[in-house]
Amino acid sequence: MEPTYKSGDRLFVSRLIYFFREPRIKEIVVLGDPRTGRLILKRIEGASGDDYFVSDDNLEASTDSRTFGPVTKKDILGKVILRYRRGRIK
Repeated sequence: MEPTYKSGDRLFVSRLIYFFREPRIKEIVVLGDPRTGRLILKRIEGASGDDYFVSDDNLEASTDSRTFGPVTKKDILGKVILRYRRGRIK
């Protein structure tokens, strides 16, 4: 599957949105990797209480909740609201 976001894309992330509402399934979010603390980009695929299951578009070559388990709302830094790629805004 072709990745939704590619290397070199510029992203605008809302850090305030989750102060007003809960993350929703299918949203693309930026979060801190629970193992390393690095910023990673994932899609929310499921939720159970305060835990969120996140995955990557490239399931064969990525680490996600299948590897590091569910993440909590405090791990999610924000929602991607705009992507800028090679002269186009999406």
